[in-house]
Amino acid sequence: MRWGSKSWYALLMAIMVLVTVDVLLNGPLRHLDGVVHRFNDAYVQGGWFDLVYVCAKFGQRGDLLYIIGPLAGLAALRARSLRYPLMAAAIVIVLSGLQLGLKAVIPRTFPISNTDVLFHGGTAYPSGHTLNGFVLEWMIFELLVVALPALRGPFTPLRRRNLAVVTGFIAGAGLTLTDYHWLTDVLFSLALGLILLDIVIRLRPFTRDVPQ
Repeated sequence: MRWGSKSWYALLMAIMVLVTVDVLLNGPLRHLDGVVHRFNDAYVQGGWFDLVYVCAKFGQRGDLLYIIGPLAGLAALRARSLRYPLMAAAIVIVLSGLQLGLKAVIPRTFPISNTDVLFHGGTAYPSGHTLNGFVLEWMIFELLVVALPALRGPFTPLRRRNLAVVTGFIAGAGLTLTDYHWLTDVLFSLALGLILLDIVIRLRPFTRDVPQ
């Protein structure tokens, strides 16, 4: 199945629908959420927790903005164009708005509450941090090749995409194992994150005028 093909999109959208239906109907995946939650409480402690906490940081928007801001500024100076900070800000705003909209559809409590309740408060479903792990990390890689042109050779578009896929999955794993999100929150966002990543890659907001 080829990246970005119609069948690829159909599979990812089917995963999103199936996970959502399972959560709403209290299906087997939602029961698995409880199993994973109890496993994390019992075994993900000490050094193991510190390790997966670092992985979860791959999707932490506040931390990523400390990297994105300077890179966007350096890219603007290098290219003498405000497009880079403006496009970076636009992507962050649109992604944040999308996350808020999705979370409002099925309010869900977080694992830290030790209760899995729908439609009574909470913003766990889906995982916005996992989406950040795909899209905002990709933004960092794209800004790097503009800010530091010497990286364009070894840091090819395909490698930048693949790195964003890796960081998205790392963030999702970290968020699940730290018990910051239910497994199904992350599963939905892994599928959606790949779709969003493909969309922003096609738009090429930072490198439209840069040879590929």
